[in-house]
Amino acid sequence: MNKRLIFLPLFFFVCHILLANPSKIIHLDSSRFPEIEELKSTDILFKEFCFIVEDNYKLIAADKEPQLLFFKHVVKDDLTLLGLAARCNIPYETIATLNAIYSTTENLENKVVFLPTVPGIFIKKDGKSTFEIFLYQNAKENSLTNKNLCYKIDNVSLEFLQNQRLSSTERAYFLDSALGLPLAKGDFWVSSEFGKRKNPFSGEWKNHNGIDFAAKEGTPVYAVKDGKVALCKKNDNIFGNYIILEHDNGSMTSVYAHLSKMNVHQSKIVKKGEIIGFVGQSGMVTGAHLHFEIRKGGIPMDPQKKLKL
Repeated sequence: MNKRLIFLPLFFFVCHILLANPSKIIHLDSSRFPEIEELKSTDILFKEFCFIVEDNYKLIAADKEPQLLFFKHVVKDDLTLLGLAARCNIPYETIATLNAIYSTTENLENKVVFLPTVPGIFIKKDGKSTFEIFLYQNAKENSLTNKNLCYKIDNVSLEFLQNQRLSSTERAYFLDSALGLPLAKGDFWVSSEFGKRKNPFSGEWKNHNGIDFAAKEGTPVYAVKDGKVALCKKNDNIFGNYIILEHDNGSMTSVYAHLSKMNVHQSKIVKKGEIIGFVGQSGMVTGAHLHFEIRKGGIPMDPQKKLKL
């Protein structure tokens, strides 16, 4: 008996959807994805996954339509994104954009990852992270959107750009280990820099321990690095509503002050590029802006030396 026959129901299920709805959103429930226990050749499902991936590369090379299927796997060891991609023979950007992984160094242990059988990029029209927004805008500018298969996996809408790879700019953005920006480019201007300045209220010359980004009230504020919410405080006399994130096991913190609304809670784990709040005028201010600080070992550092403004 052909071992691959045991997977025919899955093939027929997906093929039926594709044939019946070639231009519609394909709704998929991840609970129906076959789960690979181990990423080893001794695992029957993983072996089948590898067969399908290999066949798809041959179909793409012959300019034929590959078969996109989805498997899932719970990462049980210290595999990184790059290690996972190498083991599955699928580009890292395909796995990253499907699973909302924003860093090659992200800890994937115990994370449920979806594994597609065709290389490409998954983009989100309503992306929340800076990278997702950046990716969608680039795809739209290059007329790559609205003409591909669209999937809705567990209520997450994705457009699949088959066989597409990250551009050199997108790859550099993704692989960059530097801090991200707390506000999207074009949404702000620096109204006050780090260092000595004349206090706008007292008129005294004092140290300004961060930088101020002037922006419209309600502008999204992003975490500059993976971390944990150390503090969420409302109605502080100076900072108003503000958030402190811990990074690198607490060796570095970032501060986001004068928010109109906070989008996280105490002890929440956040990812670089995740929306954590919105620009406001809370606390002691002269107008809508984000006061942003970086501290290492509790000592304020000049953010402009760490950020690519």
